[in-house]
Formats: sequence, structure tokens, C-alpha cells
Amino acid sequence: MQYTTLGRTGLKVSVAAMGCGGSSCLGLTRGHSVVQCAGIIHRAVDLGVNLIDTAKSYGTEPVVGAALKMMPRDSVVISTKQKVTEGKTLLSAAQVVAALDDSLRVLGTDYVDIFFLHTVLPDAYGHAVREIAPALLREKEKGKFRLDRKSTRLNSSHVSESRMPSSA
Repeated sequence: MQYTTLGRTGLKVSVAAMGCGGSSCLGLTRGHSVVQCAGIIHRAVDLGVNLIDTAKSYGTEPVVGAALKMMPRDSVVISTKQKVTEGKTLLSAAQVVAALDDSLRVLGTDYVDIFFLHTVLPDAYGHAVREIAPALLREKEKGKFRLDRKSTRLNSSHVSESRMPSSA
């Protein structure tokens, strides 16, 4: 497996990542058990993959958590994410922090390497920057995650990623 440094983060990651979303969600939507799906992650790690991307909305955090129980935590880079809206309702900073805490519990770890704000639409961007980012930066200071990012859907054909601002 080849490895690279993830941008300016200093994280050494495999050039291939284990994406846990998609139509099959590691096989969960095809009726496979959590143990069977965790086996897919183990096989990827055996092949040298060390970047695992999941999300609460994918429903695969329990699978990643099961896989993590069988490997050293520092052998993989875990990325998860949380949306800032539920339908058309903006989530509060407290709700997003609670979702981070829930992800940590489900993953069975005390930190994730990367925490994304997922699918931040243009009309929610200001709320994410003013309200949610400062609360998440406080959680980062507590060691709950190493890197902070937001994924922004600008329109149906363009998605970008950028660092959350350090101040509102």
C-alpha cells in the first residue's frame, strides 16, 4: 500500500480509504451482520488501508466500533461526521456536540481523528460557522477529535471541504 500525508495535517494515510457509506453500507443494507461487515474493515486494514470514513447517517459507526475492538486504535485514522440540519431544522451546537459524544460511544473510542460537519448547505453555513464551530473547537481542545473540517454542498455537482475557522 502507498501512503501520503493528508494535506497539511501531518496524518499519514493510505492512498486508498475504506468508505463505509454508499448503497451497501459495508453490507449492512444487504442483510449482513455487524461481525461480517467488520470483517470487511479488517481485510482492508490487513491490505494496508488505514483511513476509515464513517458517519452516523450511514449507520456504520457500530461496524467500525466492532472492528476497532480487534485492532490497536492508533493503527487507523477514523473520520466521522454529523449533519448540521435535521430536515429543514438547524441543529444547535449542543445537539452536534451530543452527536459527537454519541459517535465516540458507538465507535468505542475516546477520540476520532477527523470530525466533519456533513453536507453544510449554503443557507446553513453561517449557523455552522457562528454557532457550531466554536462549540466543536472547545470539544477539540478536550481531545475528542484531532482535525476539524466541514463538507459543503455548493450545488448538486460541486462539493468542497475546508477547515473550520478558529474563531467566529
